[in-house]
Amino acid sequence: MTIHDDLDRTRQAVQALEKSLLALRNQLGPHLDVLRLLDDLERCATDLRRLEQQVRAPRRHELVAIPDGDYDHGFWADVEHEGLGAPGRRAP
Repeated sequence: MTIHDDLDRTRQAVQALEKSLLALRNQLGPHLDVLRLLDDLERCATDLRRLEQQVRAPRRHELVAIPDGDYDHGFWADVEHEGLGAPGRRAP
């Protein structure tokens, strides 16, 4: 079974659970626990959609060239020195 099959089965399960919870809400009315379950289910559905987008999106493997030369000194302006803090301060 592929990841796409698992995602499809999960989406179907979420939809089936939503249908069942809506039927419970119709029978019980706006019961607090049913409303909380519906709210939790909405978050699950949102997370599942986000996961599907990430998995199904084509991945690009781009190489990034890092130059061997020195960086411009302006690049390091206003940075703190590791272990020493801001320029002008002394280590304890």
